Amino acid sequence: MERISITSDSPGYIKVSEIGKDLIAFSEILEKKYNQIDFELAFCFRALYITRGIKSKVRFYKDENWLGMDLIMPLDEFNPYKDNVSMQRRIMGKHFFPFFSANIHKYIYKLPILKSVEKELVEDMRLFLIENLWLPNENGQYKLSVIETSSYEHCIKLFGNPKEKRFADNEQGIKVQDLTWIIDDSKNELSATYLLIDKQWQLQEYQVKIK
Repeated sequence: MERISITSDSPGYIKVSEIGKDLIAFSEILEKKYNQIDFELAFCFRALYITRGIKSKVRFYKDENWLGMDLIMPLDEFNPYKDNVSMQRRIMGKHFFPFFSANIHKYIYKLPILKSVEKELVEDMRLFLIENLWLPNENGQYKLSVIETSSYEHCIKLFGNPKEKRFADNEQGIKVQDLTWIIDDSKNELSATYLLIDKQWQLQEYQVKIK
């Protein structure tokens, strides 16, 4: 059961809609740990040309039984990174997590069920966002090692289309794919090598190149 819904309002040339859908997977955590939360969380992400006079807002819709969080972000922050999904993900994390944590706290009196779970819920969201590269960890580093445990398809989702993609056959005749992503605004790179084994791309090695 999905206990989170996602909507968005942003130009199609950035990936706000696709990235926002990462949060649907947080439904599993809600199901396992927070059955007492008996309402849906509805997140709307808006990356707008003009934000003057438009504020992020939160509201509980009693009849529909969902807590809606409508987050406004300036499109200008995304535009320099329209081809860099990693940076778009970080921009969304920078705006979303403080907004989420502040509003969960705000609603502990309007929705008393949140009072006993507020701190743990917010921490679980923070850890979830670290795993999905929306936020850095406690050391200020993004958890690029997630590539070790993620499928090839999930890595493409996390990092976007690579800057470079090269195919070859190794000495054993196995297909090899080398990928390079730009991961931040300093143009640092994440490079990975995959082998096609049993019709699936499997990670062999990766490295981060700091410029």
